[in-house]
Amino acid sequence: MGSLSIPLAEAGAKVFASDISEKMVGEAKDKAGASLDNTDNLSFAVQDLEDLSGSYHTVICLDVLIHYPQDKADQMISHLACLAESRLILSFAPKNIVYSLLKKIGELFPGPSKTTRAYLHRKADIIKILERNGFSIQRTGMTSTQFYFSYLLEATRNSD
Repeated sequence: MGSLSIPLAEAGAKVFASDISEKMVGEAKDKAGASLDNTDNLSFAVQDLEDLSGSYHTVICLDVLIHYPQDKADQMISHLACLAESRLILSFAPKNIVYSLLKKIGELFPGPSKTTRAYLHRKADIIKILERNGFSIQRTGMTSTQFYFSYLLEATRNSD
């Protein structure tokens, strides 16, 4: 969580960052304290996204939707859309033939693999949820490493 929130705060943005993991929040606080001269515009909280309230110019939700089945992802995106005044940036594991096959192969291996618990989402489904909540897609892209793939969407609120 600090890998994005700290550079944003350093660039002058007012940042509120939350994670359900107390350990992640603690590490981010430590990293921010060590790398920033001033942390007045940066706050961290141990909080479930479902309990988040308030209003934010931009809401960024990275690497979270992988933990939600489609119906819960729909609810989460709709909730985050209510919090975003202007922009919503989401990442999710894309559901397509290749990644679905890789997930199935991963399920064949024993042990506590994160791959087998990952929920994949169709890009069209995520876009439909955003549009239903009054957002339009501005930019899209893929991020990938050897064993990590995610789709990134930037959406802005439609003007009335």
